[in-house]
Amino acid sequence: MAMINPPIEVLFAKAGSRYSLTTAVAKRAKELLVERPEFFNENQKIKPIEFASKEFFDGEYEIKRTVLE
Repeated sequence: MAMINPPIEVLFAKAGSRYSLTTAVAKRAKELLVERPEFFNENQKIKPIEFASKEFFDGEYEIKRTVLE
């Protein structure tokens, strides 16, 4: 069994919900593809979603919640 790094349970706990995690990481992965396409072309083993997950785990960005009234 392969070890997922960062651990998905830790990411869920940090995000607060699976939906929040999925949305935030997918959005960041799209941003990375626009910002650094040459990095992912040169390093095809590294996927944008994996890179975005690692950034979230490391605290490079966070999920901000807004309350609609």
